[in-house]
Amino acid sequence: MNRGFAIFLIVIVGCGLFGWREYERQMREKLYQNRVKVKMQQEQQKQDQISELESIEQEEKTKFKVQIPHDGRPETNTYPMILDATSSFDPDQGDRIRFSWKQLSGNKIRLRPNSSSGIVSFEGTPGEYTFELTVSDNYGKSTVITKTVKVENEPNQAPIVDLEIRQGVTD
Repeated sequence: MNRGFAIFLIVIVGCGLFGWREYERQMREKLYQNRVKVKMQQEQQKQDQISELESIEQEEKTKFKVQIPHDGRPETNTYPMILDATSSFDPDQGDRIRFSWKQLSGNKIRLRPNSSSGIVSFEGTPGEYTFELTVSDNYGKSTVITKTVKVENEPNQAPIVDLEIRQGVTD
């Protein structure tokens, strides 16, 4: 073989190896970038899930929760509730305020004495009840607030069995 051809061949092979190594480096870099991108997306999804859970937790904390007391009578399954907005006021001296209650969700209930009273009551069965209260003044300005009341079931545990086995006959 010609010496010049051998050198040429070595140069070609060397260039090929260099090219392969460069290709290999680029592929590793792309793989690394994809892994970083996937990891960032996973972290973002995890943060989104955490934010959603925190939001749900905050919403749960704002609910007013009560539980029907255990009274030994399964037929009694209501809890009396009072919604009192009578401490509401208008900072402008002399303005009169009006109340308007509206049930947004939950088992249908009757607000007593009526939906335009500052204080109302109802008998709630287990479930969630969401109410909207609008307090407005005689100039037409108003503030709206939403509150949720959760009435939980009467607690009840299963009976405990205490069984004794012995020899004998009963009458």
